[in-house]
Amino acid sequence: MPTDPIFNIPEIDEPLSAYLASGWVALVTGGSGTHLLAKQFARHGIGRVPVLYYTTHERVSDVERAFHDFGWDASGIQVRNLAGEYYDQVLARELAIARVRERGLTLAELASPVESPLVTRSFELTRRLIGDLAALDGRFRLVVDSVDFLLDVLPAAEVVNLARQIRYRAQTLGGCACLVLRPEIHDRRTGGAFEDLADLVLRVTAEPKSDTAALALIVEKVRNHPERTRYTRLTVGPDGLAALGPDGGAEATKGKSS
Repeated sequence: MPTDPIFNIPEIDEPLSAYLASGWVALVTGGSGTHLLAKQFARHGIGRVPVLYYTTHERVSDVERAFHDFGWDASGIQVRNLAGEYYDQVLARELAIARVRERGLTLAELASPVESPLVTRSFELTRRLIGDLAALDGRFRLVVDSVDFLLDVLPAAEVVNLARQIRYRAQTLGGCACLVLRPEIHDRRTGGAFEDLADLVLRVTAEPKSDTAALALIVEKVRNHPERTRYTRLTVGPDGLAALGPDGGAEATKGKSS
C-alpha cells in the first residue's frame, strides 16, 4: 500500500517515509520557504484525512489565496487564524477596558452590561487547540504556522506541553503534524525542547545568489536514523516547492497527487 505524500517532493518523501512511525511530528525551521512548505504539507492531506491549519501571521484569506496561486484545492482544509482570534477575544477587550478607564462608561454601556467592555470573556489559545484535537477520532494532518506567536503570548512551558499533546494525539491516532518555528529567536532550552519532541526536523535555507536566493531543505533529524539526514536544493515551481536536479532543473514529480 503506497504511503501518503509528506510534501510531494519525492527526493524528500521517499527516503523518509519508511522511517517514520504511523504517528509523528515534524518541526520546520528557517526563514523563506517555511510557510510554503507547511502549506504543501497540509495540501497533501486533503481528501485523505481531516486537515487543520492554524495560522498566526496570515489571514484566512491569505492562506486560501496561497493555495489558489498554486492551483491547490483549499476546500478540504480547516483554516484557523489564532492571532486574529486572540486579538478579538483578548487584545481588543484590553483596549476597550483601557478606553473605559480613560473616559468612563457611557449611559448606553451601563444600560446594556452584556455589551459592556468590562464583561470578561475566557479565551485560552491552548484550550482552543486541545479541544480541536480531542474531537478527532482518526488519522489527521495538523499545521501550526507558527509556534513563535504562541511563545510570544504564552509561557514557554505551556506551549511545549501543547506540542507534547499534539504528538500524543498523532501517535494515538496515526496522525501527523507540522510545527513551524524559528528556534534562534527563543532561548536554547525552549528550542531544544521542540527539537527533542519532533520525530523529523527540517530546516529551509535561502542563500543569496546573484539577483535571487538559492533555496535548500536540510533534513537535520530523523528519529533513530541519523543516516537519513540529507541536503536537497529546492526551487519554486508551478506546483509548489520541488527538488532541483543535478543540472539545476526541477526534477519531474513522481506519483504527482491531484
